[in-house]
Amino acid sequence: MDIGSALITGMTLTDVQKAEVRATMDAYATAYRTKDFQEMMAIFSPEISGFGSGPDEVIENRQDFIRQIRRDMSQATVLAVDFSDTKIAGDGTVAWVTTRSSITFTAGESPAQIMHGRSTMVLKNTGSRWSIEQIHFSMPYGEQSAGQSFPGV
Repeated sequence: MDIGSALITGMTLTDVQKAEVRATMDAYATAYRTKDFQEMMAIFSPEISGFGSGPDEVIENRQDFIRQIRRDMSQATVLAVDFSDTKIAGDGTVAWVTTRSSITFTAGESPAQIMHGRSTMVLKNTGSRWSIEQIHFSMPYGEQSAGQSFPGV
């Protein structure tokens, strides 16, 4: 089944569509790692929104996204982006993803470090490809103990 034929609403994602969504995620990981700005622009929607892990990493529009990606690319060399424990669901025109994420990087002369986080994404089937419409990357709050819903409890 090609992407265009999946524009029927009310259906769950097929295995083929889930593989297409995963391929988009993998293309994003590769573009991020290789600092391929043009590919990033092709993968992400013009209406992209989301959050990164930093307090100022708020993406409300395409310009915010461009600024964030350029900042990321200027501050570190990404060695790997990995997704694990990935769950992909949807209805044929929209897919939603939850996944654990890890980013291995170096900054300046520092040794490689790994950011372990969690990501969510919403993707839209455009008829010819999947476009990332919304993204969120966060890391667990270090001051909150396992088994507790709030820090300090």
